[in-house]
Amino acid sequence: MSKSLVLARVGRNSLHHCWIDSGKPRDWDLYLCPFQEIEAQPDIDCTVGEVIPGPKWTGLRQILTTWEGWRDYDYIWLPDDDIFAGQDTISAFFRTARSLQFQLCAPALHESSHYAHYITMRNHSFFARRVGFVEIMVPCFSRAALELLLPTLELSTTGWGWGLDSLWPKRLGYKDVGIIDGVPVLHTRPVGQFRDAGLAQRVNEEADQIHRDEACGQQMVTFAGIGSDLREVLLSPDELLVALAQGWQYLFHRDPKVLRWMVEQQKPFSEWSPYPIAGSPTSPS
Repeated sequence: MSKSLVLARVGRNSLHHCWIDSGKPRDWDLYLCPFQEIEAQPDIDCTVGEVIPGPKWTGLRQILTTWEGWRDYDYIWLPDDDIFAGQDTISAFFRTARSLQFQLCAPALHESSHYAHYITMRNHSFFARRVGFVEIMVPCFSRAALELLLPTLELSTTGWGWGLDSLWPKRLGYKDVGIIDGVPVLHTRPVGQFRDAGLAQRVNEEADQIHRDEACGQQMVTFAGIGSDLREVLLSPDELLVALAQGWQYLFHRDPKVLRWMVEQQKPFSEWSPYPIAGSPTSPS
């Protein structure tokens, strides 16, 4: 059996067809959890579950609490259905997550992606990063992490899941949380769009409630960079800041405010980083 699973909420306009190369073997399985009726998938080797109406996390919560099959896998990726990625990219993502023993991680977003949070975008200075935040758009969990975090899905009564991505890293102690820059995927649609103002208000209020009740927040922090050899690059906080700035130059040209946001987020991280800081008495020599 494959050790990795892609479990995706999909609709009629889903891009999951591009995830599969029918002429090549793959070492991961695909389970589709549709939120509306979709066409039969005879050209795709996958499992199609029953239709569960509603937002992404409404359906995923139901599947994860009623179908035990996901517990047979080491890693479970829960991407949005507007993600463009090839089969080789997904396979490389799973291999890297496993090699780095991440408990919660995501592929970085390609430079051309629509995005909400700069930290999710590909950084050219590193192959991967240890971070304090992984967005709900494309999270991947180890089985153990998903078992631990599964009850948190009950906190999102709207089904949109906003605020959960601030809680998950905290529940994991901000350890083994990562973004893999070397295997980016493309997010093809604008983010944060709602069909009405009332829904937008409820989703935002729910996120604020999770932040208050769980004493958590969006920690857009990179703790360490990882090279293509999958070894951590030992840098002081100032050296890390410079490397991050160099790797996100393309973002600063598009929106100069991103540079200020990054500096503000990175500046205090050494006071609470779960990892040894290069140049400190506890850092590796």
